[in-house]
Order: sequence, then C-alpha cells, then structure tokens
Amino acid sequence: MFKLSQKSDYGLILLSNLAKSKGVVSVSSVAKKNKLSSKFLSQVANELKKAGIITSKEGVRGGYSLAKKATEIKILDVLVALDGGLAKGDCFEDDHECKCGAKGMWGDMKKQMEETIGRKTVADLVV
Repeated sequence: MFKLSQKSDYGLILLSNLAKSKGVVSVSSVAKKNKLSSKFLSQVANELKKAGIITSKEGVRGGYSLAKKATEIKILDVLVALDGGLAKGDCFEDDHECKCGAKGMWGDMKKQMEETIGRKTVADLVV
C-alpha cells in the first residue's frame, strides 16, 4: 500500500503554490491559504531548499520560489528528498530474506510506481 506522508503532502502543496505564483511566496501565506501548520511547512521548505528544489529570499518581501522550472522538477525527486523514497519496509530492501514469497511482487510494484511517478513533474500538479 502506498501512503503519502504528511511531509510529502505539505511539500507538494507548497510546490504547487510556488508553481502557480509568478514570484517569491511566503510560507505563512501558503500555510494560511491551505490551512496548514506554518511551523511544519517551514521545516518542509527548509528540506526542499537543502535538496535544491526551491530557493529562498531573505527580508521583508522574502519567501521561496522554485529553483527550476516546474516542468523540470520530478515528483519522485521531491518524495525522495522528503521521505527517502516511495516504499519503505523490510520487503523492499535488497538484503531482506522474504518469508512470504511476495518479494518479487513488491519489487515490481515499487519499480512501476517509481516509473509512473518519475514521469510526473510539479507542472502536473497545477494543470
């Protein structure tokens, strides 16, 4: 089962808002508009900045903007930056000794999800 973490959900909301804007956007405005925790969204923004997905501008009119065009930012890269990947758990680890017999199935599923999500970009969030 695939479940989007709250961190990734907040990250995608932030990125879609940045993609829709023409300039720098504050975390507080995105949080207020989407009824999100400003503190948590700020932490997510910092992680996205460290990953090179967004950039920041300091000062009174400061905030964040996309580091690249929305069409160049892959959703998979965002999920990896925020959560370390799509699928977590022993069954997805190469060195895990499978007892249920479904290791191949889980591996195939993960690969298909990564291929599908790997084709999607931030631009797809604002269509």
